[in-house]
Amino acid sequence: MNKKNIIIYVSSRNNYDMLSGEVLKNINTEGFEFINIDDKSTSEELEKGKRICQENNIVFLENESRGVQHATNTLVKFIKKNRPNCKWVICFQHDCYPITENFFSRISKLINDDKLDDFGTVGFNRIDMGKHTPGAYQDWLDSKEPLGHLGLAHLSILDKTKRWIQPNRNSWLVNNRDWWKPLSIEISAWTAIGINVDLWEKWIEPTDEYHFHLWAPDISMQFLYHNFHNLVLPKLYLMNKQELKENYGIEANSAHGSQKGNEYHFGHYQPSHEVWKERWGWDYEIPNTILDVRQSYEGTLIDEFINHDTYSGPLKTFDLGEY
Repeated sequence: MNKKNIIIYVSSRNNYDMLSGEVLKNINTEGFEFINIDDKSTSEELEKGKRICQENNIVFLENESRGVQHATNTLVKFIKKNRPNCKWVICFQHDCYPITENFFSRISKLINDDKLDDFGTVGFNRIDMGKHTPGAYQDWLDSKEPLGHLGLAHLSILDKTKRWIQPNRNSWLVNNRDWWKPLSIEISAWTAIGINVDLWEKWIEPTDEYHFHLWAPDISMQFLYHNFHNLVLPKLYLMNKQELKENYGIEANSAHGSQKGNEYHFGHYQPSHEVWKERWGWDYEIPNTILDVRQSYEGTLIDEFINHDTYSGPLKTFDLGEY
């Protein structure tokens, strides 16, 4: 098994107790390398992070700029110089971890078999203890294959309350088995997201104007703009335990924490929406404003999704064989 084609990483900001108390305990790396990128922590937290990483033989990088996009860019530059065999990176939030056996090894096989070369991002089937995906965890324990949260239909469903691709928001999902196949999604679920290193280097324009909020939706949109699909692998499950953050004095919901002004952990909130509108031309929180600028995206996957009827099924599914 090739253990060098994936690097697992986190972008840490003043939350190193959670890195040692949760991330390093919950994520079974299966022998794949794990790297930490610091996103402008305080001097005290920075030294704590360096110590934890040294004790655990983890590469510690400092963000070249600010925000998770530049943390990722910092890692990609490191990879191009020092890890030439790495083809994909997988970013985890500190409250999220895989629960599928051999999670990384199964992705690695797809990479080895050249099945993922043409995808920009890879997302997974995210479940929790019941708040957002009621019943899914118990179904998973019972060896069923529940649909949790797969991502966002940000372009094709203009009802803000319905754009989450998960059954408790859209019960019709469970009536179409195509949602269990590898499929194209508009915005990958960002609690854990895989990113194609070569395509990132060639096509992505990172900005320090997103800190944490909206960093990943913007990346998904950039790939669609350049006509690369964002893939979801529904057979690979993640557990997202937002409540773990509360054990460390951090707001459980990162977006809410940022919205309330917790820049110490999350960075700014509202400026991210302003940057989104300036970059893409529509308001992230008012989906139907997309229609005002749709002609700007003719010939791209953005336009294909705008015109797609998601209620009939995914825009596209892919036969990747067993994974």
